[in-house]
Amino acid sequence: MWALGASVWAGYMLFTSAGDTPQEAVERKAGMHHDQHEAAGRYYVPTHAELEDNGTAVLRYQVGNGQDSSVEDFLRTYDIAAKPTRTSPSEVTYSDRFGDVRRMFTVTYNSSVAPGGYDYARITVRAR
Repeated sequence: MWALGASVWAGYMLFTSAGDTPQEAVERKAGMHHDQHEAAGRYYVPTHAELEDNGTAVLRYQVGNGQDSSVEDFLRTYDIAAKPTRTSPSEVTYSDRFGDVRRMFTVTYNSSVAPGGYDYARITVRAR
């Protein structure tokens, strides 16, 4: 009986998905999970993910200013075609909808302090 029980348990664990991690659940709520954008063939991993008490999903990403990681690539990866609005000299916002989720993207540009270093940006996504 013990061997049969262990076999059933092992089979169940192998053939059922483990489900989303808490970070993936926040990404999915915000419409930023890689399964929701498979055509891009790539995705960005957030440096921060939380679900606020009011149900708003908040994600933060760091992107560089290079070929493999840039604000332009991030926007293209997640099909964000909204027109930007400048809110300060170093900050731009985009607003769009993904299904029934309203998303606000805030891009804060930071200049590199190292000579010849890449500028980078922090992207904050708030989705409700």
